[in-house]
Amino acid sequence: MVFHVFLFLLVFFLLSLALLWRLCWLPLQPSCSQVGSRRTPLHRHLKPRTPLDCPACRLCSAHSTVVGPAPAPVRPWCEVKSRRGAPKRVNTEGFACPNPQCPYAGITDAQIHALVGDGKHGSAERIQTFRCQACHTTFTARRNTPLYRLKTPSHHIAVVLSALAEGLDPSAAERVFGFRQATITTWLSRAGEHARTLHERFFFHLQLPHLQLDELRTRLRCATQVLWLWLAIDPCTKILPVLQLGPRTQTMAHQLIHSLREPGPRLPPALYQ
Repeated sequence: MVFHVFLFLLVFFLLSLALLWRLCWLPLQPSCSQVGSRRTPLHRHLKPRTPLDCPACRLCSAHSTVVGPAPAPVRPWCEVKSRRGAPKRVNTEGFACPNPQCPYAGITDAQIHALVGDGKHGSAERIQTFRCQACHTTFTARRNTPLYRLKTPSHHIAVVLSALAEGLDPSAAERVFGFRQATITTWLSRAGEHARTLHERFFFHLQLPHLQLDELRTRLRCATQVLWLWLAIDPCTKILPVLQLGPRTQTMAHQLIHSLREPGPRLPPALYQ
């Protein structure tokens, strides 16, 4: 008798649960109101970005500067000088007059500048000397290089710097090569300054037709804050002209674009879209 009563109560309890679930009184399935409130997912249309979206760009466009007249082109020296005299025998391609007052200053094209060979000097090595026919300035081929006014042969300096680049300590290089550590440190400092100058010359104002912008999410082991690494990469040469660490905000994106456009390479207009 007791067993029959227990079985009846169990069946009644199961039927009650089924009825409540059917009437949406239990949260076993989403209610009818919740199902009706769901919206179908819509693809968000991307808004093309323009320079007007950046506050700094709008400020620069509002205060437009007056552009002065373009400088007159320099006339090639071969058209200025007389045809009389000995022909040019020393190749001066890649060298330029260091005199800032000279109209041919900074011009490395041998068809335009006024440089000619002016003999050689040096006891350890023969160093070529150049002379500018326009301003009569003389300088050596080692000017603005780490070897300028050094009496040690260039191949000895190259061997020492190569060993330092491979990880040799300057104190160990003194014992190996026989040069003083102060001398080796001077060579290393000169090479570092020259490398920085070359980097500023060849990696500034780059003409990169295609650039890819991306951000990488990272987290430090001892920090709980999430960091974002913003970068721009040239898919052809794999050059990374800009690397910046900051939050994933629109202001940071504008800062990355400005760092690309102003001190570094020039961005094509299509990159904003």
